[in-house]
Amino acid sequence: MKRYSTIALALGALALGACKDNPVANPIDAPTVDALGTLTRTSMLQLTIGALAQDRTTINDIQFAIEGGILGRDVYRVDASEPRYVTETLGGNPDPGSFAGGRGFGGFYTAIRAENTLLLALSTAPTTIFTPAEINAQRGFLRTIKAMEYWRLIETRDTVGVPIQTDDPSAVTDVRCKTPVLAYIAALLDSANADFTAAGPTTKLPVKLPTGFTAFGRDYSTVANLILFNRAWKGKVDFYRGLDRKAYTASLFPTAITELTQALGGAAPGAVPKADFTKGVYYVMVPGGSENQPNLISDAKIGLNPLAHDSVQAGDTRGSKIVARSVLSGNGISTTWTFTGAVASTANQALPLPMIRDEELVLLRAQAYIEAGQLANALLDINAVRTNYGLAPLAPFVDKQSAINALLYEKRYSLLFEGWHRVDDLREYGRLNATFLRKELPTDPFNAALPLPRGELDARGVSTNPACTP
Repeated sequence: MKRYSTIALALGALALGACKDNPVANPIDAPTVDALGTLTRTSMLQLTIGALAQDRTTINDIQFAIEGGILGRDVYRVDASEPRYVTETLGGNPDPGSFAGGRGFGGFYTAIRAENTLLLALSTAPTTIFTPAEINAQRGFLRTIKAMEYWRLIETRDTVGVPIQTDDPSAVTDVRCKTPVLAYIAALLDSANADFTAAGPTTKLPVKLPTGFTAFGRDYSTVANLILFNRAWKGKVDFYRGLDRKAYTASLFPTAITELTQALGGAAPGAVPKADFTKGVYYVMVPGGSENQPNLISDAKIGLNPLAHDSVQAGDTRGSKIVARSVLSGNGISTTWTFTGAVASTANQALPLPMIRDEELVLLRAQAYIEAGQLANALLDINAVRTNYGLAPLAPFVDKQSAINALLYEKRYSLLFEGWHRVDDLREYGRLNATFLRKELPTDPFNAALPLPRGELDARGVSTNPACTP
């Protein structure tokens, strides 16, 4: 990953307004290992909050919050002054030099740089300031967040691949293919889990986390809950490693089931309490003030693809997420529907965005059960979600495809406007094409991924995505 700005500048600004919980008034100026000198609780907090703030800023952008929904056929964004929301998504390929193709990339590497810096500093952290358990807990946390950054990168670039950054931020590393990147993420998560085990379940992180980690049903500043967070990501990554359409690996589905079950507290199929569905980690959005991170989904230019409205089953209370709006039309698309959270208002600008939550894990486990041939267990998890929204339980599935169809419906409406989930599923199941979906425009290319940004191409002396390295 080629860096063109210093991490010091990025984190210096971010640490000031990273979150309301941050008790530190002023950021450090040079977050490199040498400049840090002896790691202290203050510098640990500042770099951790800076990395998390950068992650939130990158997530709360066009690429993740909106563009994933567009490519997944659930979202429209129509702007009379900016046609590329349509022409480079549903009407053509994204340009690597534009916001449509180049966003949602460098910010994740900025966060990864900060995480790498802290991980290096932890190797010499003084035990007069931190206990060995705290060092292990913090290392496990940083590795888990770093793995999550790489998941976001490969989720949006898919078979294009992404670089795996070394500790040298000036190095232009190879663009690695999706399979090795997913394997790297999985190994990173397992290393983090080993750190948590060494720390012990009662240990607390030596930093105060943003409220998105503590205010939504669990306190993820404790190792016991961080293990749940870590296994949630590992189960998700292992499921999609198994489902990878270029390298399908059936042996990973039992592993993913075990990991997701651990993340769900050991709950049996169909037994996760409904009250737990919203528990998880969230990005907390703050409109105005020094943070000024309003939820960008709250936008009058955003609407719902009419097909998403038309496909809601009668009696499904998730339909309340969809409301009528004035006609939104342009560039060949039109809608009179929108998502409740997209209605422009200060309240919606403050809506949190889930990072990962238990309802997603229940549905991921159902997917893993389907691929493992355990349709009865998949049905239990699917019906647990389905009946929570006023729908009758489904009868036993007659085959795998009927189970997948049911699963995709539940995920679509449970996770509506929560990221790239639907794109992930449509492309891996081979459904992001004209066989399963209508063309939104005559030139609809059914984009499944974003390109590498222009700066990355220039750094490698190429004009198009280079062949990735296996």
